[in-house]
Amino acid sequence: MPEKIALLVDSASDVPPETLKKYDNIGVAPMLITMAGKEYRDNVDITPAEFYDKLDGLAELPTTSAPTQGSIQEQIDALKERGFDHFIGITISAKLSVSFSLFNQVSQENAGVEMAVINTKNIGIGSGLFAVYAEQLIDAGKSYAEIIDRLNAAVAKSRIFFYIPSLKYLRAGGRIGKVAGLVGSLLKIKPVISCDPDGVYFPITKARTEQKAILRMVNLAAEAAKEAQSVRIAVVNGADESLMQKVAEQLHHLFPYDKIYTGSVSPVLGVHTGPGLVGIAVQVGDQLN
Repeated sequence: MPEKIALLVDSASDVPPETLKKYDNIGVAPMLITMAGKEYRDNVDITPAEFYDKLDGLAELPTTSAPTQGSIQEQIDALKERGFDHFIGITISAKLSVSFSLFNQVSQENAGVEMAVINTKNIGIGSGLFAVYAEQLIDAGKSYAEIIDRLNAAVAKSRIFFYIPSLKYLRAGGRIGKVAGLVGSLLKIKPVISCDPDGVYFPITKARTEQKAILRMVNLAAEAAKEAQSVRIAVVNGADESLMQKVAEQLHHLFPYDKIYTGSVSPVLGVHTGPGLVGIAVQVGDQLN
C-alpha cells in the first residue's frame, strides 16, 4: 500500500502560494504577531500588505511568537482525516525559532503518527523551498524514508541571501545574531545577510550602495546554484515589489531554464526585517529521478 505523505510547515517557512494551491497535503501552523495590543495569526488574520500598512503608524514595534501546540495539532488532525499517515515537518532554523522543538514535541505526543521534522537551518522562502522539493520527490514516487534523507542532505547545500535597508528591526526583535557588529556602521554600508551552517544570521557581504548589494546577492545565488543536480530558486520581497521584479529578471537571465518563484515574506518575518527587504533562496538537492 503506497504511503500517503503530508507536509507540515510553520508559517515563517514561506512556501510559494502556487505550491500551497496546487497540493492538498500541506498543513501550515501559523506563527503569532502581537501588534498594538491585538494578536494576529500570521498570514491568516493579516496579509503582508495589511501588515506593512499598520507597521508604518505604530508607536511600538510588534512582537512575534511560535505556533501554538494546539494549532500544530489541528493541522495534523486535519491531514489525518484526509487519509495521510506519514508526516514531514519543515521548519525555519531551530536557532531562530522554537518551531522545530514544538513540532517534535507534538509529534511525540501523537501515538501512531509517523513524523520526522527537518530543521532547514534556513528562514522564509529558504525554508519554504524545502516543501517544494519534498512535493517534487513525492511526485517522483520516492519513499518516505528516502525523501527525509534527501531533505536532510539538502540542508547544508541550500542558501538564503537577503538585503534589508535597515538593521533596526532585526536588532529590536533580538534576532540579530552575528550581524550585531554591523550596527555601528549602519549608515555607511548595505549588508547582505545569510544563515550560517548553524542557522544563525550573519553578514555574508557588505556594499556601499543598494545596487552593489543586490548585484553581490545575485552573484552569491548564482554561485550557490552552480553545478547543482536539482535546484529551486525564489526571490521575495517585503513591501518592495518593484525591486523584487528587477532581481527576478536578473535571475531569469542567469537561469533561463529554471522556474523562479516570487512572493512576499510573511508578516511574522516582516516584524524582524521591516520594509524594503529583497531575498533570494537557492534550494539544492539531488536529481529527482
